[in-house]
Amino acid sequence: MLFRRIVLCALLVGALAGLLVSAVQHWQAIPLIAAAEVFEGSADPAEPTLAATAHDHDHDHAGGDAHAHDAETWAPEDGGERHVWTAIANVLTAIGFGLVLVAAITTWEHLRGGPLASAGTGLVWGAAGWICVFGLPTLGLPPELPGSVAAPLGDRQGWWLLAATSGAAGLALLAFVRGPLRLAGIAVLLLPFAVGAPHLAGGPFAGYDIGIARQMEALAGSFAFATTIATAVQWLALGALSGLAVARWVRPALAELAPTP
Repeated sequence: MLFRRIVLCALLVGALAGLLVSAVQHWQAIPLIAAAEVFEGSADPAEPTLAATAHDHDHDHAGGDAHAHDAETWAPEDGGERHVWTAIANVLTAIGFGLVLVAAITTWEHLRGGPLASAGTGLVWGAAGWICVFGLPTLGLPPELPGSVAAPLGDRQGWWLLAATSGAAGLALLAFVRGPLRLAGIAVLLLPFAVGAPHLAGGPFAGYDIGIARQMEALAGSFAFATTIATAVQWLALGALSGLAVARWVRPALAELAPTP
């Protein structure tokens, strides 16, 4: 009963948050991506620099990267088809995050032994999730605009995993541990930056003509801001809805686990 309610709540919460963030992206992030793809298609890298070589590498080996554009890789058509698939991807991603949040809030309430879950406490959980999954990793690896070049995909994935894991462990130490040991959370949060994020020399647009590179840099700044807003909306919505869902539907099943006096 408890497991089924957690899964059903995660499905509902993820669907609502995924549709919400899709609407936000349609308004502010997708136009920037479309503008960058125009430059990406028309730009001719000025010379075969290290960045251009890495760009080719990414296209050859990063089939799962949203920014890779292999001619033989399937991609949705622009317009309605693309928006639909983007919304489906957002909903599925949000369901996965929602499952983690609902389970975490349920466990937290069970261990504390009181009715703690609510929209307000859910917002705090959502903010913590945003810091772990987006905020902290973005300080080392900013959101990548289509057409930008970057370090090998495996290196970026490895560093992102380190940053997200360190964020979760560091915040958990600061929030739940009492005494001097909690200060170790600060060191854990700083660990990925001591290791260093992977970057290529020359920057993400080093292989492009200077005029196009400057326009891409301007778009990249706006894209980073838009992505920050969209992900914050997604995580805060996930947190608030997860807190409400636990209080409304999971708590009764959780009460059945309590020992009868």
